[in-house]
Amino acid sequence: MNIKLLNILLIALCILPLGMDAESLVRPDSYGRAPYVLEQQDGVRCVYVFEKIADAAFTTIELADWYEYPDLTEPVSASTNTFIAPRDGATYLVVVGTRRDTFAVFDYSAHRMAGLRMTALLDCENTRLSIPAADMTYFSLLGQPFSLSRDVVVRYTDLRADSVTWVEYPREDSLSITQTASISLGHKLLAPTQIDLLGDRFAEHFYGEPDLLRVEQDSLQPIAIDFLPRSYTLLRGTERENELERVIDETVLTGSAPLNILFRANASPMTTVFSWEIARSEQLLASRTDTETRFVFEQTGKYQVKLHIASDYGCECDTVFQVDAKESMLAVPNVFTPNGDGVNDEFRVAYRSLRTFSMLVFDRWQHQVYSSTDPARGWNGTINGRPAAESAYTYIIEAVGTDGTKYKKKGMVNLLRGKK
Repeated sequence: MNIKLLNILLIALCILPLGMDAESLVRPDSYGRAPYVLEQQDGVRCVYVFEKIADAAFTTIELADWYEYPDLTEPVSASTNTFIAPRDGATYLVVVGTRRDTFAVFDYSAHRMAGLRMTALLDCENTRLSIPAADMTYFSLLGQPFSLSRDVVVRYTDLRADSVTWVEYPREDSLSITQTASISLGHKLLAPTQIDLLGDRFAEHFYGEPDLLRVEQDSLQPIAIDFLPRSYTLLRGTERENELERVIDETVLTGSAPLNILFRANASPMTTVFSWEIARSEQLLASRTDTETRFVFEQTGKYQVKLHIASDYGCECDTVFQVDAKESMLAVPNVFTPNGDGVNDEFRVAYRSLRTFSMLVFDRWQHQVYSSTDPARGWNGTINGRPAAESAYTYIIEAVGTDGTKYKKKGMVNLLRGKK
């Protein structure tokens, strides 16, 4: 093997693939528009993109040998400082004595997207576009493929969540692509739309504006679905302030039973199937097929509310709501002070998750002075509209919790007026 060939092979195998030891020996010339120049690219020192490769030429100050990958043993042009007719997508090695340069060349007219029609592939989770344009791929001297990226903008109409509804809005995605046959938007399409693509940086360089492409279909019909599942728990009134874990926030799915909750799917328009399943400890309690459903969780326990939606195209979404109706509880005070100061003015129990309730209050002569079947209410310390005397009063309370627990309490409560 001669010294010149050995030198070329060492260059190809050890130095140039990294593009770090090459020198800028080459000057590009064009009979048309100036080329788009990309310095320090993967595998080569430079990439030159010409509008038309027929207009391209390269020169060196000194005589050089010009090699084209993959044949690095015989130059395509020897001992000359001018090289014409490069090939689209080709990678070249230029040797001037002990110095060397590497570059790749592209003919943009062979890769331009103007006038082409995109096709769209829709699935349940993503939207993909395909353009019948050749990728701008070149090879390093060791055979590693590299592709130039194209900066494009994709414009279309989609849906977005506005609180708990879906509204149309114009969307614009900026993408950097290397494979024109598989452009992923990275999300699913929910609204019928036309899709336009504007690109790329090379078209803007040569023609002052990006090329415009459209999908072949005038309006794409989506197949994907999405939802904004929500729950709304019926609030307890302020008269129930003595109810422990009283529901005061409709987003809460836990608290004192019974819990009256409305569930809504809030699904996107292509949804055709709605399935609700309400279960407790693997026991199915209800099955519904409406867009929304209401259920009253009467008994203490943990529940699962499963929502399954689907489209006619096989797209599906699922979610689960966890509901916790707390165990029952009943506590009775032994004193109250109905003096109008707003503190402990009524004889009321503290409770949670009661199904039934009964309270009777008697004076010392066993005359009934108060009765109630609502645990949220209490005795205000009056008899026939007049303040009752300070004394000890007897109560009898019976209740049943939503967990089946039975309560029977009998005792004394002291009525003290005190000072206001």
